[in-house]
Amino acid sequence: MKDIFIQSNENLDDFFSNILPELALRESPQGHPLQLIQRPGSLEICHGPLATIIYYQEKAHLFRALTLWVHEDRPVYVLEEQPHFEAIGPMIDLSRNAVMTVEKLQRFILLTSKMGLNRLTLYMEDTYEIPEYPYFGHLRGRYTQGELKKLDSYAQSIGVTLIPAIQTLAHLTNPLKWGFAKNIRDTEDILLVGEEETYTFLEAAICSIRSCFTTDQLHIGMDEAHQLGKGRYLVLHGLKDRFSIMAEHLQRVAALCQKVGFKPMMWSDMFFRIGAPTGDYYDPDVCFPTELFADLPAVKMVYWDYYHHDHASYQRMFAKHRELKQPIAFAGGIWTWNGLAPNYGKSFATMRHALQAAKENDVQEVYATLWGDDGAETPLIAALLGLQYFSEAQFGNDLSLEKLNEKFQLFHQSVSSDFLLLDRFDQTAGVPENNPHGENPSKLLLYQDLLYGLYHENLAALSLEAHYQTLAQELDAVKSTRDTQTMFAFYQQMAVVLAKKANISNQITRAYQSKDRTGLRQTVDELSVYKSALHSLYEAHRQVWFDWNRPFGFEIIDLRYGALLMRCDTTRWRLTAFLDGELDTLEELTQPSLPMVTPFSGSTSVGRNLFHGIYSAGKISDV
Repeated sequence: MKDIFIQSNENLDDFFSNILPELALRESPQGHPLQLIQRPGSLEICHGPLATIIYYQEKAHLFRALTLWVHEDRPVYVLEEQPHFEAIGPMIDLSRNAVMTVEKLQRFILLTSKMGLNRLTLYMEDTYEIPEYPYFGHLRGRYTQGELKKLDSYAQSIGVTLIPAIQTLAHLTNPLKWGFAKNIRDTEDILLVGEEETYTFLEAAICSIRSCFTTDQLHIGMDEAHQLGKGRYLVLHGLKDRFSIMAEHLQRVAALCQKVGFKPMMWSDMFFRIGAPTGDYYDPDVCFPTELFADLPAVKMVYWDYYHHDHASYQRMFAKHRELKQPIAFAGGIWTWNGLAPNYGKSFATMRHALQAAKENDVQEVYATLWGDDGAETPLIAALLGLQYFSEAQFGNDLSLEKLNEKFQLFHQSVSSDFLLLDRFDQTAGVPENNPHGENPSKLLLYQDLLYGLYHENLAALSLEAHYQTLAQELDAVKSTRDTQTMFAFYQQMAVVLAKKANISNQITRAYQSKDRTGLRQTVDELSVYKSALHSLYEAHRQVWFDWNRPFGFEIIDLRYGALLMRCDTTRWRLTAFLDGELDTLEELTQPSLPMVTPFSGSTSVGRNLFHGIYSAGKISDV
């Protein structure tokens, strides 16, 4: 514990009460004099043996400066960092089943501020409270108004602005399934534009959010409304131009925001998709109709791009966004949504160019999205190294792994190479460097069937057993922290299970085809060992989930592990029946093994990240 004597003209009592324990600092009149001077501009530390002066623009920058100062042992030095962006920080997905507990979200906010990031966006499709609509977010882990106010107050105290991100058009499958939404539903996930009940609902949603947050910014979503106007709207109004439908709806929503003092921002993709010949967001031939600009209210356009590995693509898209004549923000991605583990190769390869292009285009607002597609299987704390990457892009231009590792150890007492082990779950043989197509062999292997796995033909020749055995050994040597302990335990056991499953799946197929009954009987015994390891993985997954998240949503993870565990029993039962002569053949193993066609050109493996498409070729519920 280091004693400090703080001199400041700004009231920082709440700030210091929250951050001093994190830095092992203690206020004392006899402590090292620390003069804090708030002013616009750079972060600067002037340190000497008798006193230290820190110049800072805002609290998050001060938190970063104090972290740097605590870990610097030179007797005399001057350190200066110039922030590139006015606003930068993560956007965390709280809508794909995993909703952080209030306490752990506060922890995540603190880690954000510690790195000097000053924004954190909460993406909440139906995980916030609307008192007039009790079914909205029912049993989904939604935050109450009181909880959101508490989170907002805490974030403000340590220099982070919480920004609410809701959906006001599409991505609303969960809430629109309830009876209250019957008259406001266009398609299963899109609101009915033009219906007055729709705007009564949206006004209640926006007013609820307004009561919880101090910021005047609201992200209103409006992305990926691919079937806009093609459901009940089509029946009521006939076929209408989607530009006019979007413009009409945006005008109404923007007016609701203005009424309560919100300045809206929205995803930009629908304007691009409607104006593109191919309907693709990134179509270079996109053309915006001139009437669009007459009907477009004041709304910030958020350009999202997680995909391009070249600088020119980002430059072209920024130029196209300027044609919309609206303020521009950028959202990149730390790939937490592709499967079981983060794809750091693609994250770094894309964001290196994206963040540089954002600087060159004087974009002042940047977000790092952490999506949780298909059930939020990747713990968001696994993205910590990616957030450090965004932080170093904010305060410098050296994005080398050496510099990143230096800062990651300083801020989080973690080694970047340990986090990069997580990238190896999907950076296997057959996957190009930096995983440009977002392959996810680890998820395919875990969820595919033991006897007739859909992806068996794609994965069989990739030496996955040896790959995951080595990975399990390396993960076992990781020195975790209190923030990462349960996460690394989960991933270490994941590697163990994947190695065993790769071996058993291949061994069953080979032994049956070669009529090796001894080898087949050996797999029966190994299935028991595999099932035990799988159950340990389930327990590790449960532990990391409940360490960070509310219980709601884990029932989906229960469902998936339950299916895997029961298939172990069925596989063992079928193999035993064959070996005991009760069956002449195993029909499951007589079917042709066909490679799954990859949707990604040039890909040698294959990847889709949805459980139902991996687990079975059969129909799962209403999917």
